[in-house]
Amino acid sequence: EILKKAGLKITKTRVAVLKMLCDAGKPISHTDIMDGLPNNSSWDRVTIYRTLAEFEQKRIVKSLNSGNRIKYYEFLRNDTVNQHAHLFCNECGKIECLDLSDSLAIGLDKDFVILDVEILIRGVCKFCQ
Repeated sequence: EILKKAGLKITKTRVAVLKMLCDAGKPISHTDIMDGLPNNSSWDRVTIYRTLAEFEQKRIVKSLNSGNRIKYYEFLRNDTVNQHAHLFCNECGKIECLDLSDSLAIGLDKDFVILDVEILIRGVCKFCQ
């Protein structure tokens, strides 16, 4: 249904990538997707990149750069504004979502419509300290 709504043809690759993004519940990289696909040797890396680019153009996913030359992709649920930050561990590369919905409402003019929020907080997670 998501692919139809976006005007994209339903293909095996698009369905598999979309399912991975939906199930992840957090941003994942192209490598994470390739590693998680069943029988991953039969998937074309370039096709996966193109699929992710199409999903981003159609606002199915949002990408974020971690600063370590790896792009992460996150499923945008229900066409909502992505109102959360991300915590990124510089040591292990783990990325987690941090909800900012309440704090974003504070101090913003009610006539201002938020279209997107992009905050990446870098540090070291408790497992790498």
